[in-house]
Amino acid sequence: MFNWLYTIFGFILTYIDKGVYLVFGIHNTGICIILFTLVVYLLMYPLNAKQQKSTRLMNKIQPEMKEIQKKYKGKKDQASQLKMNEETQALYAKYGISPFGGCLPMLVTLPIMLCLYRVIYSMKEYVPVLGTAEASRFMWMDVSKTPLAFYQEGHKFGILVFLVPILAMVLQFINTKVIQSGTDNNQDDNPMGQSMKMMNYFMPVMSGFFCLSLNIGIGLYWIMGSLFRIFQAIFINRKIDKIDMDTLVEQNKEKAAKKSEKLKERNKQMEEYARTRTSSIKSASSYNNQDSSKGSDHSGRTTSNKKYKEGSIASIAHMSTDKKKD
Repeated sequence: MFNWLYTIFGFILTYIDKGVYLVFGIHNTGICIILFTLVVYLLMYPLNAKQQKSTRLMNKIQPEMKEIQKKYKGKKDQASQLKMNEETQALYAKYGISPFGGCLPMLVTLPIMLCLYRVIYSMKEYVPVLGTAEASRFMWMDVSKTPLAFYQEGHKFGILVFLVPILAMVLQFINTKVIQSGTDNNQDDNPMGQSMKMMNYFMPVMSGFFCLSLNIGIGLYWIMGSLFRIFQAIFINRKIDKIDMDTLVEQNKEKAAKKSEKLKERNKQMEEYARTRTSSIKSASSYNNQDSSKGSDHSGRTTSNKKYKEGSIASIAHMSTDKKKD
């Protein structure tokens, strides 16, 4: 079903390998994965920058968020909960913030990781030149095998392969901390803040599990991805620190207002179109009804004016009908 997608990934890795061979004169899956990860995170830079800005803005609106929570504190009925949700959504819309904006980079990263896993698993099929045992070697590891499988083969320094999932966990944890630096972490009374806090611990554990269960190449991708994200986060945070947060809030408000206006205009156009279509349908229906009634009148006149042969059964029946009408 997704073979076409795996083929695209294989095509990208093939061209990266050609570049590596041109520079270093070797075919190496590990180096190709590192360069592939670099390309992915360079392309994802706008998404990551948007995520961090959204995180800062979420921190900025916390006082207003706490006011809404305080207003509905202790009210568990459905009507109050709906009102609280409406006011919360209105607050997000006011500042142009998506509460799930931080999930977008992860939603992009996971499918890439799963496709890469499939390509590494069937490297001989998608990138034959990287499917050899020699090309699969990176440092002391075989990137095509899982850490546990590689360790069980009894290689020298095989135990060190478990550094892959450990490093993945540690770097993922550091990454989340760097991204959230400059924000208020004391949000125990905020449900969303509590969810984010849980995610900070859940994501590293999930990273370790993936890197232990899947081939070492995926662990290498995850480690390098975390490293690139950490450097990106530091760079983006420095840029954000130079921007006045009130200015950023105002800019976001303007963007949100323009977006809202466009949405209203689009809805208005849709309503106008629907109204026009309804009017056209009514006109067509009215026209058809008029044609139908004209046809009936004409049919009636034709019947009443029709001449019958004197003395025939039809003539007698017609005379009887006329008498009844009279």
